[in-house]
Amino acid sequence: MSFNSATSKAKARATVTKLFEDVLPGTTLLPSKKVKVTDASAFASEARKHRQSKEEVRKKNKLVRARQNREINKRLEKDKKFQKLVRYNVIKSHKNGQAAAPEGEQKYLKKLIKKNSNALRRFADVNDPEIQEEIAELQKEIINMKNEKFDRAKDRKLDAKLSAFNEKIKSGSLTYPGLTPGLAPVGLDDESDEEEDDD
Repeated sequence: MSFNSATSKAKARATVTKLFEDVLPGTTLLPSKKVKVTDASAFASEARKHRQSKEEVRKKNKLVRARQNREINKRLEKDKKFQKLVRYNVIKSHKNGQAAAPEGEQKYLKKLIKKNSNALRRFADVNDPEIQEEIAELQKEIINMKNEKFDRAKDRKLDAKLSAFNEKIKSGSLTYPGLTPGLAPVGLDDESDEEEDDD
């Protein structure tokens, strides 16, 4: 019979010896009494060494769970970074294609811009002049981009309002109360005529 470790061998030997002593008093498996006691006591001392209190078991389990949680968090963080990279590349490809970004991507871009601008503000306290120049250039770039976008949006809104106004005029649906086409408002001409007559 083969054993995996000396502990398992000592345990098996102690069990068999104890069984023989209980069934057949005076009979031992081992040739000398001294060796038998040594094996049994070695097993007992080994068992005492490995025996742990409930608190030690809890601590050990807690450490194991903490290590597992750290590994899981590392994996999740890696996956999150990978997903961000993929999303960034998709958005970058849309920008290069000059196609309009979907609403979800626009929200993500706004969030990303806000996050990066906050990071810039945190680093604005740096005393290095080169970094200050770079930050100033980036701020100007961002402001120009925002102004350009705002101007384009403003132009589109004005064009839409003007074309809607022109359509209303052409269709004749735009009228003012108290005015008739070709006539002056009631009461205005009379007063101006009286003033001219008095002169």
